[in-house]
Amino acid sequence: MGILLVLFPIFTIAFAASSLKLKLTPLSSQSNSQSSILSPQFSSAMSHTNLTELASRGDPGAISKLLARSLQIAGADLRVDWHGEQLNVRLFADRLPDQESLLASLHQQIQALDIDAVRSVRVFAYQTNNPAPTWSRSIALTEPPASSPASASPYTLLMPSNSVDRFLVCGLGSLGQYSVLNLKRFAMRTSEIHVTAIEQMPFEEWEVQDLPSLLEAPPIIGDCRNDDVLLSAGIQQCRAVLIVTSNDSVNVETAIAARRLNPTVRIVMRSSRHNLNQLLRQQLGDFIALEPTELPAPAFALAGLQQEILGFFNIGDYRFQVVEQQVQPRDYRFDGFPAVALHKKTYRLLSYIPTSAIGFPSRAFYQWQADTKVQVGDTIAFVEVVGRETQPSGSPTLQEKTMQRFWHGAGETLRRGWRGNWAEVGQWMQAQRTRQVIAIGLTFALLLWLCGAVLLRSTLDVPWKTAFSAAFILLIGGYGDVFEGLEPSDVPGWVKVVCALITLTSLASVLGVLGLIADNLISSRFDFLKKRFPIPRENHVVVVGLGRIGQQIASILREFRQPVVAITDQIESQVEADYPVLQGDIITELPKVNLATAKSVVVVTDDQMLNLEVALMAKNAARQMEREIGVVIRTYDQRFRDNLNDLLPDAKALAAYELSAEAFAGAAFGENILGLFRLNNQTILVTEYQVTQDDTLVGKSLYKIAYGYGVVPIVHHRTNQSIQDNLAEFILPPDERILAVGDRLVVLASINGLRRIEHEELVPPRRWRLEVQKPLNRTFLHDCGSDLARIAGYNLTEARAFMENLPGAIELSLYDYQAYRLEQELCRQLPMTLLPLT
Repeated sequence: MGILLVLFPIFTIAFAASSLKLKLTPLSSQSNSQSSILSPQFSSAMSHTNLTELASRGDPGAISKLLARSLQIAGADLRVDWHGEQLNVRLFADRLPDQESLLASLHQQIQALDIDAVRSVRVFAYQTNNPAPTWSRSIALTEPPASSPASASPYTLLMPSNSVDRFLVCGLGSLGQYSVLNLKRFAMRTSEIHVTAIEQMPFEEWEVQDLPSLLEAPPIIGDCRNDDVLLSAGIQQCRAVLIVTSNDSVNVETAIAARRLNPTVRIVMRSSRHNLNQLLRQQLGDFIALEPTELPAPAFALAGLQQEILGFFNIGDYRFQVVEQQVQPRDYRFDGFPAVALHKKTYRLLSYIPTSAIGFPSRAFYQWQADTKVQVGDTIAFVEVVGRETQPSGSPTLQEKTMQRFWHGAGETLRRGWRGNWAEVGQWMQAQRTRQVIAIGLTFALLLWLCGAVLLRSTLDVPWKTAFSAAFILLIGGYGDVFEGLEPSDVPGWVKVVCALITLTSLASVLGVLGLIADNLISSRFDFLKKRFPIPRENHVVVVGLGRIGQQIASILREFRQPVVAITDQIESQVEADYPVLQGDIITELPKVNLATAKSVVVVTDDQMLNLEVALMAKNAARQMEREIGVVIRTYDQRFRDNLNDLLPDAKALAAYELSAEAFAGAAFGENILGLFRLNNQTILVTEYQVTQDDTLVGKSLYKIAYGYGVVPIVHHRTNQSIQDNLAEFILPPDERILAVGDRLVVLASINGLRRIEHEELVPPRRWRLEVQKPLNRTFLHDCGSDLARIAGYNLTEARAFMENLPGAIELSLYDYQAYRLEQELCRQLPMTLLPLT
């Protein structure tokens, strides 16, 4: 018998995917004006650079950079500022260009940018180091370029003194880059946003297009924990600092240093340590910590759920959810009702898309007119109160759960039969190379044991029991224990030699395999004792990638009782889960999860190319079954996402850090971000305000806040109101409420809505004329005066005096929905008409 040695080295194979480089051709941009209701179905991100988007919103810095690129005047400095609705373009150069050609070029470029709310442009040309303009000309955008006398009012001769908010971003990874972009989106015509950044290592390629142009100066290379670096970045002049590196220790040290250098700066920090965050908030004051993987996880999970729920969030003990659905016949809540009236105590309309519409609304909310009625087939989205979160009663005990799992596992084993169980064992062994080595070693040990037992039985004529016992002792190195008690004449020499070879072979191979078994038991933390959940056969969600965000996605899906199966290539990371988890090479494991019959696949690995490969495999598998599958893909940079949307228009490509960055930017302006979700291709932030004395919200009615700022109030908690009071008292409040100092307000808002609140940019209401005739019954005039004051914001005394002196007419400033509400209240009791004047 030969000596067999089994040695299986384990090699690690690293695969580096080359990045996909696709070329985009920039197209002319179009702004989403407030008067426009619908925009094209696909996002304009394919044709809009980030600078173009900011320029269309009126950001002076973005406008000046784009105009400078287009003009390409050597040695010139071009600056832009606003005076009301007039855009001032100031050119500084040693040698000024020809006036007519410069005006024609500026006219063409400014019209192409389609800047919001610009009515006229005035161009000033300065010689370098000369504070007075050499010449100035006006451009009327509605007409060809026209010249005007080179005269100037006092304000045109002086450089503007716009307010400037300065922000510092520490860390320019994915989250940091998107945070810079979203901070710049807060810029207004009269309020500029200057952002500086610190990064430890220089970047050669940016995920966010035009990122260096969005910064006030090139990124400062250095350690953001150092005082000198923070001071050189202007920490003492900053309104807020966003600390978003991937290292929690660096973030905490930087936050402490920032507070020491600037006691009033607001600190927004990236951190996943919830307990530490609470302690730091007590010590550092104006401080908020957010975890970028927690915020977007519901958006990924609900996109994979393929149901009507768009988002959910908790405020206190109450659960809210946002639902999108098509109106069905005889829907008692929506069918045939006026859209403006769908503001109830338990739900409120957010979005309305009629059947005839093409694409998504450009506005986040309030796309309907005052006389719009919801019809069958229309698509609506609404927020509703689900109720309090309570622990389910009658939950099974731990012992009951264990017994249920045992009997379920036994039933599954019997149902599969020996063929199915053998195939299951084969798949389990193929999953890891180490398992195959162990299986071969154990098989080899069994053969040696049998050979040794047969040899001892046939040559020494001992009982089978003794033969098997002695052979086993030989396997574990007990050669001396077996032959020490035997007389030399009793055992042939060749038998001793064969037994010695069995012992040596066992020591060389079998004991090594036992070492592998022990190592696997320790490293797996006895994972074999855990329940093995069966893989769903159909209508399940496949989560590919079980990093931090992948685990959150799977947990959320399980909350909605959605069958889930997960795949991860991180063998060493053991996940405590109540769903099947396959570990190994992702491409190899995919065929095992019944991909063709799955409801959707959510791909959230750190490799964009792998995410694309899995998405295409899922599409192909479903196509072979002649069915559709939902695909949700995690991306990192804008170009890849835009090209992916073009390649797979039915897939949902989401960038986790891009979604989170909107929350970080909102938090930098003092708001508390409670959650986010996606609606009409826009990110909606659940934002909490504590109304202060100098707040832009104080003293305003919810009518103005909702329709003037374009946000949706969902919670209004007065200072003197207990959170345990009646639900209807503070959830989905009526629009006539007035905010006071100390109130708590929670709204749903896009980043544009937050920007309007920050700068108090209210959409002005329309002027209306209210004419009221004298009623036959005057007993309720007192109440009508109260209704007029409550809904229209009219002075109570004057409103009641008006009602006591009918007939009469007054002019009111009302939003359309506010006017509808006033008309509905007064027409029940008074002969009246309410007509718009503008």
